[in-house]
Amino acid sequence: WQPDDQTTQSENWLDRWILSRLNSTLHLINTHMQAYQLNLVVPPLLDFIEDLTNGYIRLNRQRFWSENMTQDKSDAYATLHHVLTTLTTMMAPFTPFLSEVIFQALTKLHPGESMPESVHLSSYPKPKEQQSDAKLEQAVHAMQQVILLGRQKRNEVKIKVKTPLSNLTIIHQDQTLLETIKVLEPVIKKELNVKAVTYDTNESAYVTLSAKP
Repeated sequence: WQPDDQTTQSENWLDRWILSRLNSTLHLINTHMQAYQLNLVVPPLLDFIEDLTNGYIRLNRQRFWSENMTQDKSDAYATLHHVLTTLTTMMAPFTPFLSEVIFQALTKLHPGESMPESVHLSSYPKPKEQQSDAKLEQAVHAMQQVILLGRQKRNEVKIKVKTPLSNLTIIHQDQTLLETIKVLEPVIKKELNVKAVTYDTNESAYVTLSAKP
């Protein structure tokens, strides 16, 4: 596999999600930097790295490790390469030495091409609005919360993930959000080891609210 110009054209939802997260993070960092709010720059970077490593890369292991170089595998490689290259340039002002090490490793994938000698000689990246998908980001965030809560509930009742469950009910008053989450249902089933997923907007049937001073 070699990088080419068609690195961000994938239709895979995981690729579209991480590219959207990349652009959202870049936009947020640029906003803080323009306002000289440098103390607010690092948290979004750490949040993105968490999504990249424990979200995108972990969920894509099957694509990365498939035997043949299919179009889907090539899309996964190309997306990851694009994200790492952009992230390295984003991090350069804040982690100069680490960014340089990663950048030099990435340049080895571009033999014979005219590349900057250093990440610090590269132009700072700009967000690509055409790659932003706020609804997809919201859906994936909701999916991550469902998986987290599902694992917490399993731990609470002492049922390990390796034990399959017949059904999982996702409750939320926003029907539009539930419809969006349905696209990601296969991931939820796999991560929580459930056979079926149902959806309900009637929160009062499951939740009892109480308060005391």
